[in-house]
Amino acid sequence: MIDVFNATPSLLTKLQQAANERSLLQLVVKHIRSYEFSTKVDSDEIDIAFAATGGITRWVNSDNLKIKCEPMPNRRTTFGDILIEQPQGYVNLATPAGFIPLVDVVYSLGQLSVKQIN
Repeated sequence: MIDVFNATPSLLTKLQQAANERSLLQLVVKHIRSYEFSTKVDSDEIDIAFAATGGITRWVNSDNLKIKCEPMPNRRTTFGDILIEQPQGYVNLATPAGFIPLVDVVYSLGQLSVKQIN
């Protein structure tokens, strides 16, 4: 199962202006509360889940479009959105270059947050 979180429109605009990957990741972590739950995808593969929710990928085919999403997403998944692998809780940022693991972000009780170091 993959949980999908969409970036708000204003955050997507900021992310598109990132000069490089490092600044992109810093923006995502800084604005992690600007992500909203979209859907759960009945797949164990993040690339297939990205395609099933409308993301632009070479993996799109008719089988991907039949994968169950609950609830139905209110928009297509795009670069800058976050996909979470369940049950492990691995958090991944969708980018044109692929999926970047967000090791400083945790997913707990349906919320995304930045890891706190004790």
